[in-house]
This record gives sequence, structure tokens and C-alpha cells, in this order.
Amino acid sequence: MINENRLKEILVEYKKFLASPLWEQYEKFKWVALKTFQDNWKPDAVDFADMLEKSLADTSFLLAGDKRYPAKMIKGFAKDAPEEVRTMFKHLTDESRDVAERIIEFKEKSDELLAKYVNTDGQNYHHYQDVNAISTYLWLINPNKYYIYKYSVAKDAAKFLESEYQIKRGNIKNCYALYDEICAYLRTDKDLTDLLHLRLTDDCHKDPEYKTLTVDVAFYIFYPALRKTDGNEDDAHKPVEIPLAEEEKIEKYDKADFLNEVFISEEQYDLMTAVLHDKKNLILKGAPGVGKTFAAKRLAYAIMGEKDESRIKFVQFHQNYSYEDFIMGYKPSENGFALKEGAFYKFCNLAAKEPDRDFFFIIDEINRGNISKIFGELLMLIEKDYRGTEMTLAYSDKPFSVPKNLYIIGMMNTADRSLAMIDYALRRRFGFVEMEPAFESDGFQLYQKSLNNPTFDSLIKEIVNLNLDITKDDALGKGFCIGHSYFCNWEECTEAKIRAVVKCDILPTLEEYWFDNAASLQKWCNALKRYSDDIR
Repeated sequence: MINENRLKEILVEYKKFLASPLWEQYEKFKWVALKTFQDNWKPDAVDFADMLEKSLADTSFLLAGDKRYPAKMIKGFAKDAPEEVRTMFKHLTDESRDVAERIIEFKEKSDELLAKYVNTDGQNYHHYQDVNAISTYLWLINPNKYYIYKYSVAKDAAKFLESEYQIKRGNIKNCYALYDEICAYLRTDKDLTDLLHLRLTDDCHKDPEYKTLTVDVAFYIFYPALRKTDGNEDDAHKPVEIPLAEEEKIEKYDKADFLNEVFISEEQYDLMTAVLHDKKNLILKGAPGVGKTFAAKRLAYAIMGEKDESRIKFVQFHQNYSYEDFIMGYKPSENGFALKEGAFYKFCNLAAKEPDRDFFFIIDEINRGNISKIFGELLMLIEKDYRGTEMTLAYSDKPFSVPKNLYIIGMMNTADRSLAMIDYALRRRFGFVEMEPAFESDGFQLYQKSLNNPTFDSLIKEIVNLNLDITKDDALGKGFCIGHSYFCNWEECTEAKIRAVVKCDILPTLEEYWFDNAASLQKWCNALKRYSDDIR
């Protein structure tokens, strides 16, 4: 449900905007692009590439932007492989299949075309056929059913309208459900719909179902600059910066966003940030599935204040990971061996160039590597008191330092019995925070309630009881509990999904835990049997 009073209030402002020259200048293009597309779209055309070119002629603001070229790439693919792209669009519009499944298939086929027709030559090329672009194709083809999906727009609209829908990146179904509620309300506002009809000229799609109007209202909520006008004609001459592509906009992120996504208490969040600021280095430890990696990345977002992926580097340690991979060393090349810079060395240099911004180096499975070997002389340089201190490295005569604006977050799985205790030299340089299963947290219980599935509720009760047994087991303990993330981020809760997670995740884990305790294993296999077999 949405707060209709808040929507009603914002529509008072939106109607002024819709009546103003600003709407015509900045937003009318959506309806014009639709009309052009609908007039030219003929999927069985003999020259598919030419037809697609004409159909997308007015979509530059929708399918192009700074360093983002979905229309250009799909038109290029259509020239190289017209029948393959024709088939992609036919499959995308196959209403007998789930929409999310169709979008994933379209993206996967784009991956194949990129590999086949674009000579990347080792460079990081993209086809830009993301959920935003593909949802735009769906909207262009069937504007009476679909909406344009933009994650940040949908998220801000949901937050502003106090909706219970959880808008997560890539979850297009929740976005559609939210927009359906908004659209249903817009249809009841005759003043609004009459005004729209007056504003739509002959070169515009008439939007009989008001789906595009819904998209425009959501964007109006998302983009405050449009709301800083009085609807006067003079406002058309005021500078208003309109983003060409929402996906290029770096999304803001704060403590509230973290607590909304990560099922931990505010006190634990404050502890994590305090330790990280105090030590510069933090290790999140806990049982499998408590969301350590998920939390680490979002902790970085919250401290940065935005989801800037360019300031985060992620690596995973393993037994063969070396100093040469991490810092610097000689690697085979065409002419023998060449000195190559490692991941941490490169990232430190990147962070040093922007000393006023925070950077985060995240290490998964940090205790799986040979810590002393990987870090080498950097064990001293990563200490807070030695940040900025220069040292000559083993393979280079150039001085090197770890910048003060770089934070290290490591993750450690406490249930991995094959690992020795973490190196003491590293232990005293990091702060440790333990993460535990969060089934009883407010966030998880709200999520559980949203699934509205009695079988899921019953299973969670069993897992909570299972964790009590694991905690009491002298050979295991709380570090071996089953984490909540096995059950998170489900778009829908089905019997097949429940059966799969129990049969393929939980039971194999218990078999490993209790390989020498047949009684406990049998007890819980029996308790979970009804969830792993066909559910009746």
C-alpha cells in the first residue's frame, strides 16, 4: 500500500509542472518517443535493422547518456545479426513467460553478441543492455502494460509514498506493483488526466492507461530540481539539470539505507563504524550465511555516503594467493617475465590521488590466505599510526605508503574447521566484530511478514531451534549457526524455493557439521524432512 495523502499532495505540485513550459521542454519527449516507436515498430519487417533504427529515433534521452549507449549497441547488433536480435525481441515480448526470466535471457543473449561481434581486445566494453534499458524496450513495445524501470526512481518513490514494497536493485516486479498502485490512483484524478490530454499533441502517444504518466510522476518525486519551480513561464528559462541516464547517477546511501537492507541493530552498525574509523581495518566474522559480504559492501556505501563502486575493490584470499598477486611481483609475459603491480598496490595509488574521499578494500575469506606471506612488509604500513609512512618494497625502488583514506574490511568464516587461528600479527592490527543470524531482528521479521507464507514461517522456527542445538554442541558452538541470508532476497516464496534451500544448502551443511554425530544429524534430517521433500 502507498500513502495516498502524500501522493495527493505531490500531485498538486505536479499539475503545475505539467501545465508549465518546463514539462514540454524536459518531459514531453517520453510520449513523443512512444509515438515514433509505435508508428515504426514492425518486428517482422524484412530489414529489421532499418526498422529498429527508425523506431528508436526519438529515444536518445531514454537510451543514451554519458558513457552509456544501449540504443547504439542494440542497433549495432541488429546490423550484424538481424535475425538473432529479431528473435531476442520476440522472446522478450512472449507474455506466456515470466517477465524477469525474459529480461535475463535478453541480457544473456546480448552478452553472447558482444563476445561474437565486438573485438574487445582486452578492454572493458559493454553492451549496456541492463534492466533499465530492457524495461524501456518493453514499455516502448507495449506502453499500455509496462513501465520504465529505474531502480533509484522506484526506490525514492516507494520511500516518499511510504510504501511497504521492498525496492531492490533488479527486482522489477516490486517496481511494477508499486507503479500499478500509483497508476490506479492517477486514473481517479480527473483534473490530472484531463490536463494530460490537453498537453499531448498529435506527435505524442495518447497514453490511455496512464502508464507513462505514472513513470513521469515517479520521476518528478525522484528529481527535486523539477519541484523547485512555480510552474510559471519564466521557469522555463531557469537552468534545470536533467540527468540523461539515471544509471549513471551515483545513488546516495546512508545509515538509514544500511539498516533497511542489512538485518543488524543500530548499535552494531555504530560499533562497526567506530571500530573502522579507530583502526582503519575491520574484520567481520561469523557463521556461514550471516551476510558478512553483503554487510561489508554496504558499510562502505554508508560511510562514503553513496554507492560509488569506483572506490571499492573486492578480492578473495585462498591458499595460492600471494604477495605478487596482492602487492607486486614478476609474472610470465610474452618476452619472459615482467614486473606487475598487484590489486592492493594499484588501489592504494588510486586512493592516494583523491585524499579527500574514502576508499574501501574488501577481502573475502581473509583467513584462508597465508597472511604473513601475502601482506609482507605491509603488515606495518596498514596500521593506523603508520598510514602515509613510506617504505621501499621488495620488488621496487620506489617508496610506497598506504594512504590514510583507505579502509580495509575483511570477512572471516568462523565455521571453517580447516583453518588455523588467524595470524596474531594481523589480529592486533584489525578490529573484530561478530555477526550472528538475524532471524529475530526487526528487519528480518518485517521481510518474513512480507512473504506471507505459513510454510516459510514454520521453517524459520525450525532453523531457530536448530541454531540453539548447534550453539549447545561442544564440538560446534554459535560460530557454526545457520545464517539468515540463505532465506533472504526472495522475490516470491514458493514450495520449490523452500525445498531447494533445505535440500541443497541446509542439509548438506548439517551433514558436514555432524559427520561424527549420527544422532544429531538424524534428528534434524527428520525435523526438516517435510521441507526437503515435496511439500503437501
